[in-house]
Amino acid sequence: MKFQSPSDDSNPGLNSTELVPATKGVDGPSFARLFDQRTIGVLISETGAIPLILLGLLSSTFLKPGCQWVLVVIGIYTLLSVAITVYAKRLSDRGFALLSFGGMLGVAGSALVIADNGAALAVLVLLAAIPALSAMDSSLPVVLGFVITAATLVCAVVSIRATSTTALIVGGGAALMAIAVPTYLVTSLRRRLTTLLHQQAQLSVTDPLTLALNRRGLLDGAIYLFRTAATSGKHVALLVVDVDYFKKYNDTHGHSAGDAILVEITNAIRDAVPPSSLVARSGGEEFAILAATDNAVELSRLADDIRLTVASTTDATVSVGGVCATIIEATSDSGHLTLSELMDRLSAQADQLLYAAKRMGRNRAETAMVAPAFWRHLHSSSSDEQDDDH
Repeated sequence: MKFQSPSDDSNPGLNSTELVPATKGVDGPSFARLFDQRTIGVLISETGAIPLILLGLLSSTFLKPGCQWVLVVIGIYTLLSVAITVYAKRLSDRGFALLSFGGMLGVAGSALVIADNGAALAVLVLLAAIPALSAMDSSLPVVLGFVITAATLVCAVVSIRATSTTALIVGGGAALMAIAVPTYLVTSLRRRLTTLLHQQAQLSVTDPLTLALNRRGLLDGAIYLFRTAATSGKHVALLVVDVDYFKKYNDTHGHSAGDAILVEITNAIRDAVPPSSLVARSGGEEFAILAATDNAVELSRLADDIRLTVASTTDATVSVGGVCATIIEATSDSGHLTLSELMDRLSAQADQLLYAAKRMGRNRAETAMVAPAFWRHLHSSSSDEQDDDH
């Protein structure tokens, strides 16, 4: 059984429900790689506003008399915003909030000094861009803050400009809908993306038949389990479980029955091991379990619990080989195994005990304490070889 090294050194966290940012850069042209999507959206809105501001300043009738200075100030702020955005390349949440708030004030100010009510309302609708952009990457409270700010500015401007109650209701309602709908759509799409990525992440580390971990999932989880065991002063146990006479069972009862018994065995193993253990289907009718254990006696008891639970709850029996060792994460690179290499070594040792159990008649468990081992994370060396997960 070969293991492929993971690329992350943390707990796999498969149950995470946090929203996935949609703005961490995209593949494609170098421009798209330099700027994340939210920052690109900010740049588009900023640069798109510049020609509109210039047209407004060049027209003698577009603005209310004596209000050209307001548009000049807004234009200067917009140019500064473009320069800051280009320099930053990827706006932080704080930078985005500050620039966006200033942009929202600029939109509201422009709507107040435009002479034509229709044009003013059209400009006011631009306030919808900021909450929608924030929904791409910001937390829900921040998004709600932008929505409330935009709605407040809309109500203020429309109440000042409206010439009747009907105009106030219709104009304000249209502008508020223009803010709410895009923000809702972006938020919904982001949540859907988060769900899909979460499901994809689960599938990538899960055996589709038994819903146990696959070998990649076992290796991912091993990092966290190794470190937790070291912190609590425990040994790490690796047990290899093989279904006895599985080919004969398949030939006699059919492959559907064989699949069903594998699912039952998986559930039996889960019932027999501690909740913090990692249960994986490592291939065919073979399973691997990683667990923290206090000593060799507890390892032997765990192996027997697995064997007896399977025998008592399913129509199959299993043979078990298991080892436990003190596992220490090395602080230097020289001469120490990578995580995948260490897992391969422990697996080979457990396999030898499994073969011994098979030779002695099957439905047996053979366990042993092995020598302590040091391991280093793959990130500590760029030359580590990665084994094929298949």
